[in-house]
Amino acid sequence: MKTITISSKNQVVIPSSVRATLGVSSGDKLIIDRVSDNEVVLKKQPSYEELIGTLPTKQQNPVKRIRELRDNWV
Repeated sequence: MKTITISSKNQVVIPSSVRATLGVSSGDKLIIDRVSDNEVVLKKQPSYEELIGTLPTKQQNPVKRIRELRDNWV
């Protein structure tokens, strides 16, 4: 477990071993999620390049897709 200190300007320094594990460097963005009242999780924000290919592919036939959406409408 690593310990960090909050500076007088409310800044924290992430230890180099944690930065290396996350694969982050100066200028990268991190996402912080609150887990509980006294726990947070830091995640590296994916770059646009890392998001390429993560969305499902589009249907080739838009009429077929609309019919599927209509048939599954609740």
